[in-house]
Amino acid sequence: MRKKYLFLIAIFYTILSIQSQNTPSNDVLNTTNKTSSKDSISLSEISTRKNAIGVSFGTSGLGFNYARKFNSKLNAFITYHSLTIKDKELDASSFLDNDDVDFLGKAKSTIIDLGAEYLPFKNSSFKLAFGVGFLNDVSIDGLITYKEDIQLGAVTVSKQDVGKVVINSKWSGAVPFIGIGFGRAIPKNKLGFGIDIGTYFTKTPEVTLTADKLFAPTQDELSNLQDAFSTLTFIPRIQFRLTYKL
Repeated sequence: MRKKYLFLIAIFYTILSIQSQNTPSNDVLNTTNKTSSKDSISLSEISTRKNAIGVSFGTSGLGFNYARKFNSKLNAFITYHSLTIKDKELDASSFLDNDDVDFLGKAKSTIIDLGAEYLPFKNSSFKLAFGVGFLNDVSIDGLITYKEDIQLGAVTVSKQDVGKVVINSKWSGAVPFIGIGFGRAIPKNKLGFGIDIGTYFTKTPEVTLTADKLFAPTQDELSNLQDAFSTLTFIPRIQFRLTYKL
């Protein structure tokens, strides 16, 4: 799978590189009998090609970014994101309709973005961003347990003996993303700041539900749970980014 991703990345950058070049520039670089004006244009185009690295933070977690400028309006980038949230206690009484249970949630995410940004206006940092995100390990898990012992008639059942419900959801595969933002991936100065706001368009996640002891009948609700998750086909892509031009 990694070889497949690397192959796609190589194709992507090759296509962008070819499209960013024009015939006069190639003629100047490879032919010695062109005019001096064309030489100066070619040198100018070469001098404006820059690279940048950056760090970002947002809904996808901490990210590390590399960007390449192809012309004044088009930049390509590749970003690695990683996110881990462990055992975060949430108030789930509203959607579980039960004040007597605890909900412990955790999430993790590993995403590789392969994309480009288009800057339509010469004197503005406004941009359109688009590309493909490779969701290698994106999951949200939940653990439901009772807060206290429960009373069943004359019998007291400890909360450990009541049991638990474990919910796992996972997204995977290559998915498109699109968004808008401000701030160039290749800043005009050495340092630059940017923000991206968009979304990944995903498939319905895989959902599993396991329950034991007194919670065991809850497993019959898996189909309803799957239906509830079927609408989660959008993953927010919001990033704040700091870049350094090389």
